[in-house]
Order: sequence, then C-alpha cells, then structure tokens
Amino acid sequence: MKTKAILPLPVFSKGRGDKKRDVLVSVNNWLPMHFIQKNNVKQAYHKVAEEFIKTLPKYKTLVPHYTLYFKGNRKKDIDNFTAPLHKFLMDALVEGGIIEDDNYDYVIGYATKFGGIEDTNYVVVELTGELA
Repeated sequence: MKTKAILPLPVFSKGRGDKKRDVLVSVNNWLPMHFIQKNNVKQAYHKVAEEFIKTLPKYKTLVPHYTLYFKGNRKKDIDNFTAPLHKFLMDALVEGGIIEDDNYDYVIGYATKFGGIEDTNYVVVELTGELA
C-alpha cells in the first residue's frame, strides 16, 4: 500500500519581538537546543502532521520516501533536514497508532531526494509498506 501527502518542513521560531522568524529545523540547530525547546518543536510538528496521520491505515512494516523542496537557491545538505523530519514523523506515527514502533522491525528503511526549488519549503511524503 502506498500513501502520499504534502507537508511543510519542520520549523521553529528564532529571535524576539519584531525580529522573530521561522527557521527550518536541521541537525545543526536541533542538537544544541534545550530539551524543552526540542520537545516543543516536535509536538508542533505532530500537530502539523495530525490530519495526514488520521487518514492512514495501520502498517506492519513501512518505508517512507521523502522529496524535499526548498525556498531559495542556497545549497542545502538534505541529510541535515531529513533526520529531524523523519524522527518527528515516525514518532507521530507511533503516537497515532499507525505503526507499533519506529525501530527496524517496523520502519525497514527510508529514502530522501531533492525535489527542487519552490516558493515555499515542503516535503512530499510517500509511505510504502505492508498493512497490518
């Protein structure tokens, strides 16, 4: 079974007051975050993915495929953006009861590719796997 969705890439707010702006979550800015901020960012992304997750069947095994689209021409290391995205989404699938766990017995791999430059940052998520 294959399902597909278009979701925004995870972001967090940086700065104060008038200078506050949304920044894409990457490994580079995720690792040094305080654990409370990390949890807030993850929970916010769970809310973003909630409607998509409600439409999904239960999977026995799963292989997500991510196609990343970025705003602007600045070169990006797609692994830096895939790691937090994948972690957030797999945790949300476990929390939503779509997969039993996100270890290698259930999530047997994943793939990422660059889709192109667009007007906004987003990801096309395709889930392929064996239904439970």
